Order: sequence, then C-alpha cells, then structure tokens
Amino acid sequence: MKAIVYIKYGPPDVLKLKDVIKPSPAENEVLTKIVASTVNRTDCATIRAIPFFMRIATGLLKPKKQISGTEFAGKIEAVGKSVSSLNAGDKVFGFDDEGAASHAQYTTIAEDKVVVMPDGVTYEQAAASVEGAHYAYNFINKLSLKKGQKVLVNGATGAIGFGCCSTS
Repeated sequence: MKAIVYIKYGPPDVLKLKDVIKPSPAENEVLTKIVASTVNRTDCATIRAIPFFMRIATGLLKPKKQISGTEFAGKIEAVGKSVSSLNAGDKVFGFDDEGAASHAQYTTIAEDKVVVMPDGVTYEQAAASVEGAHYAYNFINKLSLKKGQKVLVNGATGAIGFGCCSTS
C-alpha cells in the first residue's frame, strides 16, 4: 500500500510517498480503507516536533510512528477478534491525536477511536469534522459553567474556536 512516511522531524519536505506493508488489525482494532483524510495543526506539530516537548510522546530523536495523519474517514475492511460494535463494510470516521497513520491507503485503529458515519455525511465532511470537535470538547470540559452565565464562541479562529464566558 502507499503511505506518507517521515523518518525524521522537519518541514513538509521530510514527507515521502512510499510503499509499505498493509497493516493487520489487532484484537481491539479495525482495518479501515481510507477514503478521505486531512492535514491539520496536530499533524503539522507532530511532523515538525514543535513544541519540542511533544517528543516525549512522539519519539525523542526520531518519530515512533512514521506514517503521518490523525483524522480520517473510510470503510472498514476487517475487524479484530474482540471488536463488537463495528463490522466490515461500516463507513466510519475517527481521530487519534497520538497518530492514526491516516495518510495512507489503510490504517488500523482501536475500536473506541472510530464511529459509524451518519447518513447523508460525505467522507470528506466526516474526516474534516473530528479534530476541532475533539479539542473544543476537551476545553469545554475544563470550564465550570453555571446556569445564567453567557458564553461567546468565536468560530472564525480555526477549527476549535475561542470561547469566553461571563456572569453578566
């Protein structure tokens, strides 16, 4: 299969299209044929290893996961033995901020990191909807909003938006 691979950190020219071995799903994973993927801020930061402390998770001297990509949409081709909520043929989308290896023709990912696509949503729409929602949800959960508070979300700042709240 074809994949976008990087063996060292750096600017976009470290990315190379290569032939790699098609993965097989582990017991709790699904094998998905990628139909659509994105390049987002998480991908850019991971490929460059900026900020530097990211290397604690991604690999100190070189990337642990060498296929880029964090979000995708596609069709499940096979499921691991312990997968119970998904089936081969399901149209799914997902995200893994630690790396989903989604800049490839196929990826394997844990069952709990993908969901079935809603009817009427295209692969492209599904793939582009996950990262911003993931981070926005995490930020909202850090707030202690109370009844009567007002919240402004400025959606023109990118996928995540910027929010502020007040009691007046």
